[in-house]
Amino acid sequence: MSGTGTMLPSLSPSPVPSFGNQNVGVTSAAQAVTLSNPTSTALSITSIAFTGANPGDFGQTNNCGSTVPAGGNCTINVTFTPTAAGSRSATLTVTDNASNSPQTAGVSGTGVGSTASLSPTSLTFSKQNVNTTSAPKTVTLSNTGNAPLIINSITLTGANANSFALTSASTCPLSGGTVSAPGSCMIVATFTPTSKGGKTAAISVADNALGSPQQVSLSGTGH
Repeated sequence: MSGTGTMLPSLSPSPVPSFGNQNVGVTSAAQAVTLSNPTSTALSITSIAFTGANPGDFGQTNNCGSTVPAGGNCTINVTFTPTAAGSRSATLTVTDNASNSPQTAGVSGTGVGSTASLSPTSLTFSKQNVNTTSAPKTVTLSNTGNAPLIINSITLTGANANSFALTSASTCPLSGGTVSAPGSCMIVATFTPTSKGGKTAAISVADNALGSPQQVSLSGTGH
């Protein structure tokens, strides 16, 4: 006995070759994926999208339109823009009227970059006599990425920045430097109100991580 298997629409290559290392927030060169329709009827496409763990890290453009003719094919150009450091993956998913819908192809890559986070994200100082300095409070700056965090500056900003200070007890490079990956350092702040009343400011960290500058809100009351 012999027979011929039914040919069905498919994506090729599947999986898509890894995009490899890509800087966080930077879009890769495109990789072409072919959607083939070897059947004798037109393929009516409902959607072309990404599903899975990190769908927002991948994008696509295509020339498929809404229909791929019988025996025809089209091209889906896939790109990778990692939103975070580390392994990233998703599934290119084509939904259509074929019996084997959806057709899928795995996509993957590795985001390379620093990730900056501050903890806590706010500091509240107790009431403090005017022109006297409070006990210090500490903020931890962490780099949980896979590349060094390059700090351009750590400064005080806001309406009452002159009522707060960053001290030499800080282990973070206030004037610029790096934090290894993974790694962390401390920012030490004090409150010296210059007049009575509520005071607010912020610690601002300018660096090479997404979301820069990261900030910690500061508040206190002079009395």
